[in-house]
Amino acid sequence: MISVLSNIQDDICNYAEAISGITGTDVEIIDESLTRIAGTGKYRQMLNQNVAKNGYIYRHVLSVRETVLIKNPGEHPLCQKCEKHRYCSEMLDLNAPIFLNNRVIGVIGIICSTEEQRRTLLSQIDKFVTFIEQIAVMISSKVFECLERLRAQETLGAFRRLIDAMDRGVVAIDGHGRIWHANLSASRMFNREVQGLQLTVETTGDILYGDEEAWLTLEGHRHHVLCKQISLSSLENDRLTMVIFHDARDYMSTVAPFAHESDSRERLIGHSPSMETLRNTIGKIANSYASVLVTGESGSGKEVVAFAIHQHSPRQAAPFVTINCAAIPEQLLESELFGYVRGAFSGADPKGRVGKFELANGGSLFLDEIGDMPLHLQAKLLRVLQEKAITRVGSNNVINIDVRIIAATNKDIYAMVENGQFREDLFYRLNVVPLVLPPLRERRSDIAVLAQYFADEFSASYQRPHQKLPDDVINRLYTWHWPGNIRELRNVVEYIYVMQGETTGINASHLPPYLLVSTEKGKEAGRDGLQRLDSQGRKAERESIENALRRFGSGVEGKKQAAAQLGIGIATLYRKIKRYGL
Repeated sequence: MISVLSNIQDDICNYAEAISGITGTDVEIIDESLTRIAGTGKYRQMLNQNVAKNGYIYRHVLSVRETVLIKNPGEHPLCQKCEKHRYCSEMLDLNAPIFLNNRVIGVIGIICSTEEQRRTLLSQIDKFVTFIEQIAVMISSKVFECLERLRAQETLGAFRRLIDAMDRGVVAIDGHGRIWHANLSASRMFNREVQGLQLTVETTGDILYGDEEAWLTLEGHRHHVLCKQISLSSLENDRLTMVIFHDARDYMSTVAPFAHESDSRERLIGHSPSMETLRNTIGKIANSYASVLVTGESGSGKEVVAFAIHQHSPRQAAPFVTINCAAIPEQLLESELFGYVRGAFSGADPKGRVGKFELANGGSLFLDEIGDMPLHLQAKLLRVLQEKAITRVGSNNVINIDVRIIAATNKDIYAMVENGQFREDLFYRLNVVPLVLPPLRERRSDIAVLAQYFADEFSASYQRPHQKLPDDVINRLYTWHWPGNIRELRNVVEYIYVMQGETTGINASHLPPYLLVSTEKGKEAGRDGLQRLDSQGRKAERESIENALRRFGSGVEGKKQAAAQLGIGIATLYRKIKRYGL
C-alpha cells in the first residue's frame, strides 16, 4: 500500500534538505510503515528502503505519538535490540511524529554524527524541538493542502525565528526574484535591510567545498558566495527558493589560510653596499605592477626579498601566497595553482578546492623554484599572465584575477632558456624586473649582524638570556665561504645554541666541527695560505666597521650604536678602529 507521504515524495525530500541545510545535520523522514521517504547525506542513496529491521526509535515514536530526544544512541534501552548498537555512529537523535487527523503517518529524524553537531543541537534544543515539530505540521498541511492560514503563519513565524539564529545567510526568494524573507546574517553580509529587494542568483556551475559557487547581485552590487538552493512552496502556492550561503572569500581563507603578517617573515638584515642597493631597488619596484624575477643561490633569502616587495607595495594588506614549484608533484601542481572542482580527477577532494591564484587575488603570488615548473604548465602560466584569468581544473568557468607575480629560482635561467628547458616568452613575462641576490660570501660585512640577529632569535626561542656572540666566533664565521648562504648561517647559529646546553657563555668550541676543521686546515696550510685567509677576514671586518660608522656616525653615541649593531663591545670597537686607522 502506498503511503500518503510517498505521494508527495519530491516535496518531502525538499523539506528534508531545508532542515539539513539549516541545522547542519543529516535528516530522515520515514512513513508509518517504516519506509524511508526522504534522506540527506548518506541516507539520500537509500530512499524507499524499509528500516524496520533496526528502526526501533522510529517505531517507538510512532507508538508514543510524541517527540523523542535520544541523547545516547547505541546505549539507550530502545537501541539494545538493534544489531548495530555496539558500533553506532550516531551521537544524538531528535525525532518528531507527523500527524494526519490524529493519526501518526510518519516521523522526522534529525541525526547528529559529530560532537559539534550534538553540542549545537543541545544548546538550542527548545528551538530545534519547536522547529522540527512545526516542519512536521507543514508536511501535514502539504498532504491535506487545507491547513488553516493562521496555523501556517505561526509555523512560518517559527521558521523565521529559527533561521534568524543561524550564522549562515539565508534568504527566501519568490518567483519574481524578490526577497520574501532574509535572516539577520544575510542582512549583515549585505550590510543593509534587504527584504523586498530584487536578488539575482547566478551560479558558475562549479562545486567547491560541497556547495555551489554563485554570484548574488543586489542593486548592482555583486557578492561572491558558496551556497545551497532549495525550492519550497509558499502560502499562495507560489514557488519559493531558499538560498543558504556564506561569503566565499571568508570561507576560502579559512580552509586554505595564508600568512601575510609582517612579523611572520624575516626582515632584510645587513648594511653592506649590496644590501643598501637591494633596499633601494625594492623601494623603486614595490609600487609598480611589474613582474619580478629573483635569482640567487639557494639560501640567499629569495622569499624574504619577495615578501619585502609585497610589504612595501600597495598590496600589503592583501594576501601574500607562496608555492614551491619543485616541492609539488608535477601531476598536482596545476590543481594547486588553479584549483579544481568536484570530480575533476581521481583522488581529488570530492568537495573541490580553490587554487593559489584565487587565494592571492588582489595580492602577490610568489612562485619559488620557477625553473622546476614543467614546460606544459609554463604554457598555461603564460596564458594566465596574458589574459589575467584562470580556469579551475575540470571547469569551464573563467575567473578574472588580479595578482602580482614574483618568481624566483636558484638555477641559471638564462642557460635554461638557451637549452629549451624554459620557455623564452614566459621568461620575458617574468623577467620584467630582474633582481639578482648576492651570495653571503660577497657581503661578508653583514655576517656579524646576521649572526647576532639569529642569536637574538634563538635566545628568545630557547628562553636564554640575551648574549652577544664573542669575537673568536665571529672571526671564524668571517673566514667560512658559506655555500649554503644565509640559511646555512642560521643553522650554524642554532647549532651553537644547541651545543651550548646549560653552560654559560658561547665560545668557538660550540661551532660545528666542519667550521673548526676548516680553520685548523687553514692554519696548517702554511704562512702564505694563512696570510690570504687573515687578509680576507680583516678586509671584511674593516668594511663592516666602516659601514657601521658611516651609518651611525663617528661620535661617542654613534660608536655605541655601531658596536651594538656589529655585536661587539665598545672597547673592542675602539681597538679595531685604531688597528685599521679609521
